[in-house]
Amino acid sequence: MSAVASPQLPQWQYLYGKPAVTATIRSAPEHFIVDEQLNFEPSGSGEHLLLQIEKRGQNTQYVARQLARLTGLRMRDISYAGLKDRHALTRQWFCFKWPIKQELNWQDWQIEDSRILQVVRHHRKLRLGALKANHFQLTLTDVSNPEALLERLAQIKNGVPNYYGEQRFGRAGANLALADSLFGGEKIADRQIRGLALSASRSYLFNTVLSERIARGLFNQVLDGDILQLDGSGSIFQVDNADSTLQQRLLAGDVHPTAPLVGLEGAVVSQQAEQLECQALAPYQRWCQGLVDYRLQGARRSIRLVPQNPGAAVTADSVSLSFALPAGCFATSVLRELACYRDGSRPLAELD
Repeated sequence: MSAVASPQLPQWQYLYGKPAVTATIRSAPEHFIVDEQLNFEPSGSGEHLLLQIEKRGQNTQYVARQLARLTGLRMRDISYAGLKDRHALTRQWFCFKWPIKQELNWQDWQIEDSRILQVVRHHRKLRLGALKANHFQLTLTDVSNPEALLERLAQIKNGVPNYYGEQRFGRAGANLALADSLFGGEKIADRQIRGLALSASRSYLFNTVLSERIARGLFNQVLDGDILQLDGSGSIFQVDNADSTLQQRLLAGDVHPTAPLVGLEGAVVSQQAEQLECQALAPYQRWCQGLVDYRLQGARRSIRLVPQNPGAAVTADSVSLSFALPAGCFATSVLRELACYRDGSRPLAELD
């Protein structure tokens, strides 16, 4: 059975109900600012160079290609911790190996719509995912009711659904259509495109389970057989019998329920939690089997996302928001609980 009947994405369940407030995001790149925070402190010595680069209206891979051109290195020699939106103002880290005694006149480099903020040496290569958090400064314009938006912000301090953002699925769900073709037997030779399709399908399945959990009123409820994740950690543990102590820990934000990233092996829920997930994924068994056949490693992901240090300021019909999110989480998943927004960068937005 095809998992996607049409290219249109479903309307995932809202936790606090669909917002009545309307707004526009990304009216300009400066209205969507992202700062990476690495999960380590640069050592200040070693054979690798870390470059913090501010870019405006350019994607991560464009900057990586320019660094390869300027250094004479191969594209694969340029590493980064994460991909960032093109239609934004982002400050992120890049890395490449460079001999300590070899001169590099990086101060003279010209990269379109980008500037190097700092360069520091480190003793090892920057790996994908080596982030502690992303810090966001967002400006919403044309806000229909700023005060109502601030009221919603007070609600979400206890967490929002940790959905994968729509950019994961491609424009109008194009990456999902690719995945459906792939699981139907069509070959995709390009590894990068194939990877996008696999990632999109797995993210879709995660969102499906999460949305079903909200629909049943079980977002903030520990279930028998659940797998919980410790807050601020990737550590997970299985629950045989949900009890009041675990429920209190969940409400206090100490632990979070999880949903599956479908693949080989990995932790498996049981009992009530297993029944819920099996029912939610029943229409998508061909996709589930396809992810196993392509040997993606199974994992669990928290269904709850708690914005850190949220703040807001109102100016006329604009609202400025600030918060931090763990690596791999989407600011748009926070925004969708605050307002029904229009993306001002469309159709210009190109997301990595």
